[in-house]
Amino acid sequence: MNTNLSRLNSCTWFSDRTKTLAFQLLLNLQIQQGAQLASLLSVDSILYNDEAVYVWVQRLIDEGLPIDEYTIGKLETSFIDLMDDDQAA
Repeated sequence: MNTNLSRLNSCTWFSDRTKTLAFQLLLNLQIQQGAQLASLLSVDSILYNDEAVYVWVQRLIDEGLPIDEYTIGKLETSFIDLMDDDQAA
């Protein structure tokens, strides 16, 4: 993961739930370093993949993503759907 993640993860802008969920998503989907995800997740293109995931998860939570025992599965499905849509285009 990006070495700037500790700085990003300590940012008070992200809720504790976001930090936990984004980190789990990065682990579960084995998201690698790079910078190609930002545009696919519709976040600022200057962000590295791990940073983009944190912003994306926070945005979904801010927009009303229900937080329950199924949240990580919903995030994984949404992420994979975005990647599939991109490959189909």
